[in-house]
Amino acid sequence: MGLFKKSCLAVLAVLWGVDAVAEPAVAGQKASPFRVVAWNVGHHARGIGARPTIPPGMDETYRREYREFIGDARVVGICEYSEEFSTNSPVRTVDALFSDYDVKLEGTRRFPQGNSLFFKKCRLVETKEREYPKRKRAKYYKFARVEMDGREVCVIETHLDFDTGPNDPLREARADQMRTIIADMANEKYVIICGDFNISSRPEDTKDHAVEYDVFAKAGYAMANRGQLMTWPSYRNPKREQPLDNIIVKGFEISDVEVKSSERLSDHKMLSCNLRFLEGDAAGKR
Repeated sequence: MGLFKKSCLAVLAVLWGVDAVAEPAVAGQKASPFRVVAWNVGHHARGIGARPTIPPGMDETYRREYREFIGDARVVGICEYSEEFSTNSPVRTVDALFSDYDVKLEGTRRFPQGNSLFFKKCRLVETKEREYPKRKRAKYYKFARVEMDGREVCVIETHLDFDTGPNDPLREARADQMRTIIADMANEKYVIICGDFNISSRPEDTKDHAVEYDVFAKAGYAMANRGQLMTWPSYRNPKREQPLDNIIVKGFEISDVEVKSSERLSDHKMLSCNLRFLEGDAAGKR
């Protein structure tokens, strides 16, 4: 950007009372990596019935803990979200944890769901909630189309059906829900799918490969968790750990995958990674 244009933008920033004016994205320019978080927050502080259990007088303490835990992520997908932050005050979670986010999308709460999305430095283009055609429970995904660095990105937050064994019909319901997402996003270039997929370890799985995730790999997606990262439960009983949570993408390169655990905040570990846009033909190939 030329010196004269930068000076004009600086003057406008002062006149408009803002700290800075972002430079417009240039078509084809290489965008910097950004952080994405996917977390089944467990109704806040491992609450029950989609209600938080933060006790009286602890609002601010917990707020600081959650903010530090989530960090400066640009995209945050939350399962089991509760609009109320604590049991003793009218403070809303969106204000306590996401007040500095530009786009705040709280999903419809259906026990034990509440698929929600939050974005920084993005402009909302479209949002909706999509009901799964095959489901045992009231399962859906929250969808947002956002403009990010001059590109349109489709982002989904979801929570799929869980089953109780290899012959449980809910396993097929979950498989159909994954196929639904893939079909809905088939013509999209940049896709980010966050959520609790309820994919538990099977005899046919290996320590770094959960076969149920293969449907995404075959459709050209990359995954932060192919089954090697155990995200539930985040405490006690390691024999029951499962690779339930994931960040699944198309059109991006994944790096710096991290899993964080806090028994105090949730029964799930938080999954995060950096994403970088793939350009040209590379965006459609893995």
